Amino acid sequence: MPKSPRNILGFDIGGTKISAVVGSSDGEIRAKIEKSTIKHLGQERMTQQLIEMGQEAMESVGLKKADGIGIIFAGLVDKEKGMVVSAPNLPGMKKFGIGPALQKHFGAPAVLENDATAAAIAERLFGAGRNVDDFAYITLSTGIGGGFFSAGHLVRGAHGLAGEFGHNVIMINGPSCGCGRQGCLESLASGKAISRRVKENISALRDSELLSRIPVQNLDAKAVFDAMENGDGLSRLIVEETVYFLAVGIVNVVCTLDPELIILGGGITKSGSYLFPQLRKAIMDEFKSMKRPIRVVKAMPNVTDLAAVSLPLFYRQEDK
Repeated sequence: MPKSPRNILGFDIGGTKISAVVGSSDGEIRAKIEKSTIKHLGQERMTQQLIEMGQEAMESVGLKKADGIGIIFAGLVDKEKGMVVSAPNLPGMKKFGIGPALQKHFGAPAVLENDATAAAIAERLFGAGRNVDDFAYITLSTGIGGGFFSAGHLVRGAHGLAGEFGHNVIMINGPSCGCGRQGCLESLASGKAISRRVKENISALRDSELLSRIPVQNLDAKAVFDAMENGDGLSRLIVEETVYFLAVGIVNVVCTLDPELIILGGGITKSGSYLFPQLRKAIMDEFKSMKRPIRVVKAMPNVTDLAAVSLPLFYRQEDK
């Protein structure tokens, strides 16, 4: 029986940040390098940046060669080809063959996966999903995505694209989404959507004592949640709307998949103490007569780092 990789080089390419980590098969993160994502880098420069960050991470722990490489990307991917199919939040990355490029440079087998699907895998190996056969992971970040297990198996779908919960329409003729549809959950409740909705309310923004002090370019989801917890009225309205949109989206997921557990990760879940109690209540209200037992929990603090590390481990097991 082949041994699982011991030292894994992981990459996380997101709409906000890029990171390279070195992790072990027991879930320990030994090193991490993180940088802000520079939009419009182009594929060649992005590849070079990842190589540089990976080498720096390996050198920091004295690792000369990785046993496996995991790559997670915030967009649609073709796992078999190691290629990004499309990336609504990262222009220029369409048909990006990052898997073969990193595999060739580092001389180790590489696995590319959607970031949210990879996080679901990490939760299955190391987190709340370890002893749960039916659960969904949903990431609430710059965008909204997900992955899920049914009867103990990862569900990827006929084209490897299962779990795109953020692109379920919950408001007909709603705001335009990066995918081209209108009224997607992502266009209403992601970090990017929260920021947009604040900026659209210009008159209310001017009347907000707290938010009006913040430069427009810094009006992100965290700023809104922080202002709400300090009594800002506009922020409370935006957050309450966001909670409602999320509840609708999550109940749609539950009605479709019937999991026993929902795991929520991503930057928005780290925004203060308000979100989870209110979201759990809103979900129960939104079920109406379709109520059922469902747990809603926060993801592991380091789920993003472990997501990339988990890929070579998980797919080695799946191939046995």
